[in-house]
This record gives sequence, C-alpha cells and structure tokens, in this order.
Amino acid sequence: MSQKYLIRIAELERLLSEQAEALRQKDQQLSLVEETEAFLRSALTRAEEKIE
Repeated sequence: MSQKYLIRIAELERLLSEQAEALRQKDQQLSLVEETEAFLRSALTRAEEKIE
C-alpha cells in the first residue's frame, strides 16, 4: 500500500477511537442520570409515605 493510504487509515483509526471514547462518556453520563432519577423517585415515594 502506498504511504498515502496508510496515513489515511491511521487518521480514520484515530477518529474512530475518539468517537468510541465520546460514546463511552455519554453512556456513563446516561447511567448517572438514570441512577439519579431512580434515587429521586425513591426519595419522593418515601416522602409521600411520611405525609400520609
């Protein structure tokens, strides 16, 4: 393969790696949001039970 193609392949691999890392970070953020939502729902349920 020519040097030009090898350089292009390396660039694409780097971009793919960056995109994969960005997706991992977004997945981690989504997990935190889901955990927070579950915690708040639980806290709301407990608060409502105390009011009754």
